[in-house]
Amino acid sequence: VVDYYKEACRALENSETASLLGKIQKDWKKLVQMKIYYFAAVAHLHMGKQAEEQQKFGERVIYFQSALDKLNEAIKLAKGQPETVQEALRFTMDVIGGKYNSAKKDNDFIYHEAVPALDTLQSVKGAPLVKALPVNPTDPAVTGPDIFAKLVPMAAHEASSLYSEEKAKLLRDMMAKIEAKNEVLDQFTDSMQLDPETVDNLDMYSHIPPVLMEKCAALSVRPDTVKNLVQSMQVLSGVFTDVEASLKEIRDLLEEDEAQERKLQELLGKLPAPQGSPPPPPPSSPGLAEVSKECSKYLEVHEKASFTNTELHKAMNLHIGNLRLLSGPLEQVRAALPSPALTEDEKQVLQNLKRILGKVQEMRDQRTSLEQQLREMIQKDDITTSLVTTDRSEMKKLFEEQLKKYDQIKVYLEQNLAAQENVLKALTDANVKYAAVRKALAEVEHKWNTTVQTLVASYEAYEDLMKKSQEGKDFYTDLEAKAAKLLEKARAACQAAEANRQQILEKEMKKQPPPRPTAPKPALQRKEPDAAGLDAGDLPPPGSLVLSEL
Repeated sequence: VVDYYKEACRALENSETASLLGKIQKDWKKLVQMKIYYFAAVAHLHMGKQAEEQQKFGERVIYFQSALDKLNEAIKLAKGQPETVQEALRFTMDVIGGKYNSAKKDNDFIYHEAVPALDTLQSVKGAPLVKALPVNPTDPAVTGPDIFAKLVPMAAHEASSLYSEEKAKLLRDMMAKIEAKNEVLDQFTDSMQLDPETVDNLDMYSHIPPVLMEKCAALSVRPDTVKNLVQSMQVLSGVFTDVEASLKEIRDLLEEDEAQERKLQELLGKLPAPQGSPPPPPPSSPGLAEVSKECSKYLEVHEKASFTNTELHKAMNLHIGNLRLLSGPLEQVRAALPSPALTEDEKQVLQNLKRILGKVQEMRDQRTSLEQQLREMIQKDDITTSLVTTDRSEMKKLFEEQLKKYDQIKVYLEQNLAAQENVLKALTDANVKYAAVRKALAEVEHKWNTTVQTLVASYEAYEDLMKKSQEGKDFYTDLEAKAAKLLEKARAACQAAEANRQQILEKEMKKQPPPRPTAPKPALQRKEPDAAGLDAGDLPPPGSLVLSEL
């Protein structure tokens, strides 16, 4: 064993081996040297035991000492090794150390034999423990199965690559044709905007949509919906009318008071004032001015709110009918939704278009399926086994024979691609006939969607209408209370102003001089009046005109 490890150590010291192993070369060398010293120590241990059996006590001491020295060297080289190695070395040290100490004491105190030098003793040589037998490396019973049995020759790999390229070329050619046809088909169908799933939506009109069913169900548990909305509208209209009447009465009182005041001013303006006294100032009423100011403010607020109230009533009138419909039987709701009325010829046109669109989809699906089959066949096609046993000169012929397996699926694909032109021509003719039906169905669908959206909007607007109606009622109730107070205030102010005017009129009448008596004039001859000859006596007294007017 020591000899084998020495050969291994010499191999590790070789420069080529060192360059190949790199950093681990030093670790391996150190491990091998440690094992050389360890097994040498074990060998000398056994040599010492043999000397003991032969009663050569001096040789026994030198062998045990040599074993101890070599084990110490092994321990030095074992630094960094696993704990199991360290434990084995410690155990061996206990054995060899004990043997050496015992042998040395026995020789020193009992036998007193001379201890020879180690190099004078016979060296330990290795001995074969078994008999070598000849081995046949080709016999599977001896060597086992051939580990290179599945190794493919490089020539077969190259031939397989060439065959793979032939398959890829075939797939590229077919995919180019398929993609070209698919592009034409996609552009054609996109331009027509024909969806097989929505071209015939007649089933949509045979039932109430779920969103509308939810609204009907919600209203079925609230039977007083329309009644509450109508009552709210009536209450709001009543309060609105009361406010408008109160404000109109206040405006009428103010206008009447203004007319009386103007009439008084006109009368006072015609009365002659005493000489040297200035004309009396026009009467003023702070109460009426305040009433007029507040009335103007209320009228402005009422005018703005009146527009909102009108719009609210319009919205309510618009939604009440829809809410009544949603609260009624489902048959009425279904009857209120528009539905198409197609003739037999139009239905036939529609069925023909659906049939052709089904053919288009069938052609697409078949094309996709054939393409997938072709890809799977190419993916699974592996002729490496055949290539290994085929001569290079026969490779091309083998390729041609193997590629024939794709001829059938290629024929199916070619037929599918060729049928596209006829299918698209039939689809074009059917689409021309379908144009009028399509327009009629589109109009009905638009009306149907609009009706559904309107009904849904009416349901969703109910809560908002009730909220705004309540807000309007609260607003007009507050405004009515303020208008009523202002009306009482206006009445009181008008009465006070009327009484004030009466006092002013009586006071002014007392200030006027008594009227001058007048006598009838004698009859004169008729002649042209001379403006220059008229005197003051020819004019009627101003007092008589004023009194007559009064």
